Amino acid sequence: MKYFGQGLLTLLMGLFILSSCEKADTIGLDIDPQDTINGKFITDYNIQTVTVKDDSLLTDALSQYPLGDLQDPEIGHTEAGIALGLNLPSANFSFGKNASIDSAVLVLPYGRGFNGDSTLSRFTLSVSQLGEKYASGTYNTKKWKVSDAETDATTLNRFSWNDSIRVTEIVKGGRDTIRKVPPQLRVRLEKIKTILSSASASDLASNASFGTYFKGLYLKAKREGESMTGGVGFLNLVSGSAATQTARLDVYYKADNTSGGRDTSVATFAVGGATAAIAHSYNENVSSQLNAPGHTFQTVYVQPMGGLKTKVSIPDLKKLKELGNIAVNKAELIVSVAGTNTNALTPAPALTIYQSDIAGQRQALPDQRSQWGGSFYNSTEKRYVFNISSYVQHILSGKTEQYPLFIISADPRYLTQGGANISPVATTAARAVLAGGNSLASKIKVNIYYTRLQ
Repeated sequence: MKYFGQGLLTLLMGLFILSSCEKADTIGLDIDPQDTINGKFITDYNIQTVTVKDDSLLTDALSQYPLGDLQDPEIGHTEAGIALGLNLPSANFSFGKNASIDSAVLVLPYGRGFNGDSTLSRFTLSVSQLGEKYASGTYNTKKWKVSDAETDATTLNRFSWNDSIRVTEIVKGGRDTIRKVPPQLRVRLEKIKTILSSASASDLASNASFGTYFKGLYLKAKREGESMTGGVGFLNLVSGSAATQTARLDVYYKADNTSGGRDTSVATFAVGGATAAIAHSYNENVSSQLNAPGHTFQTVYVQPMGGLKTKVSIPDLKKLKELGNIAVNKAELIVSVAGTNTNALTPAPALTIYQSDIAGQRQALPDQRSQWGGSFYNSTEKRYVFNISSYVQHILSGKTEQYPLFIISADPRYLTQGGANISPVATTAARAVLAGGNSLASKIKVNIYYTRLQ
């Protein structure tokens, strides 16, 4: 890097590598010696890291909804189910005179992505009637009541989220047609037919009365073998622009027509609301950190869907003030991956970072005020690099107090433009196993480039 000045300007730039070690080490950057003036290496700083639980989150307005069962050998077990509410085809709906229901098919368009073993894992997909009325505004930790007696189950060999399919559509008064539709999960339901057939006219009068009667559905996908890794896929339950892209229950039935015959028709009960329910349990290596938040560990974890985050503390950062008046040209937090990464469970494609405030609330870093401040995974260097330049400068200049940093999950597919995007996410199941403050192989570190001001 080259620095140019006009007039009388003495430019001093130093490189600091703040790491968790307590002895001298080699500088971890490839720098042209001619570009380094008064380079120094500080050995009396440390970085403390520990895994803590992430915040729970509302899961009723997601861009896509998680469904699956994942056994992560590094972290533990995750199970994601979905509660659904259904709307009537119309107010005061009726199946007609002498109606009989032939079949009911739950149609759920796939979302994007799958985290887990997509080739060797099979699932038992169950669809149950809720034991309580569906309602929005719930968190991922809610445990929904279900009616086990009203459950349909089928085998799901894989989440075919990339594969379009062909289906037969009924054309009233004409011949049925075969149509190619976007990737979707289609589940034939038997026990629901009896519930719908038994509905009274008052039960079918409005969405509110139907919700009280029918309550809703609950989806669950369980690994068929405990030795399987399993995985978590995603469903797009947001109403689409076309009928083939709408999450719904299609009910095929026959009823008398005015000509003395019987017509075959389909009634569509659109999904009127959805909420993800997510449960995590952890291995001993994770639980030990959750029970010791004041310690530092050599391996730390980041997990989405209300799971885990990594707390990063740099307690001696303010000692840089002893250098006098300095300008921070660039400061980077560099975090390498650790653990065993398989083809099934690779590091998260992106992570992000935030700072807490005095009340423990999430706050964007100064570097994130107008843009996303996360990091994409560098598969060559096997690390994430976060820009914390303004964060460090504000601390050294006294503009802000120093509070801990937290590394959290991110899903760059669903970023809010112009925002920091530091809220918990549930649209991905990709996790990361990171080298922490006590790691011997690849230490977490902060690289700081600075200029000493006159």
